[in-house]
Amino acid sequence: MAKKHKEKKHSEEEGGEAWLLPYSDLMTLLLAVFIVLFAVSKVDQTKAEEISNAFKGMFESSSGVMSEGEGSVIPREPNGVDEMKGETGENTEAGNAVSQEELEAFLGKYEVNNLQELQTRLDAIFEHEEMSDLVSTNVDLRGLVITLNNAIVFNSGSADIKPEYESSLIKIADIIRLVNNHIRVEGHTDNRPINTSTYPSNWELSTARAAGVVRLFIEKGKIAPERVVAVGYGEYKPVADNSTEEGKEKNRRIDIIVLSEKYDNLEEQFTTGKVKN
Repeated sequence: MAKKHKEKKHSEEEGGEAWLLPYSDLMTLLLAVFIVLFAVSKVDQTKAEEISNAFKGMFESSSGVMSEGEGSVIPREPNGVDEMKGETGENTEAGNAVSQEELEAFLGKYEVNNLQELQTRLDAIFEHEEMSDLVSTNVDLRGLVITLNNAIVFNSGSADIKPEYESSLIKIADIIRLVNNHIRVEGHTDNRPINTSTYPSNWELSTARAAGVVRLFIEKGKIAPERVVAVGYGEYKPVADNSTEEGKEKNRRIDIIVLSEKYDNLEEQFTTGKVKN
């Protein structure tokens, strides 16, 4: 009897110490976690940013963003409203601030050269017609942009083209119709409100002005109607500060855009549902 009692007591002692092993494993695991957390908190910020940028580059590469050598690039788009505004708060047109290198990377050197050659020919016309101070040209990501001050094309509050400038607009049409690209005519106003029976707001006025230029291009400039579109933006695409008279004058404009190939393909899809060859 005494022997059996002794063996039972020994067995109870062994069972009572069984918790020590998992407890020591847990303590070891917690110690490892704290060491890792401490090490992470001491990581050099510069190194962390370098690692982050490396992963970002790998992600962009795997997402289809190609370098110039691969045949295409994706242009940098503004991340938000603030990047679309200057110091005075006005919106800036897409692509106006791009460099020659960025243009060539996005459009290709061949297309940039063609657009700039077209720009040179138009500038010569404007100089001959003594319109250089009233008309400007610019090549951006959208294509060749011809900007006309509304004051030289229309009377205030009117969408009727002044007869003395019809011939100049027709000369513009004679040149740009030779380019096999879509043409976008945009009407813009300043932020002065208008409320007449014909034009209840600047939306109607800007759209009517753009449509008037399009109609002239089709009827007298012999541009195919399927290649041209009229758009009115009212006062909502300013390029200057509307709080000054000088800014208002810049914002009252007609933009005639010979679309670049990429934007041209988008326009083709909108109008026909097919990609232009």
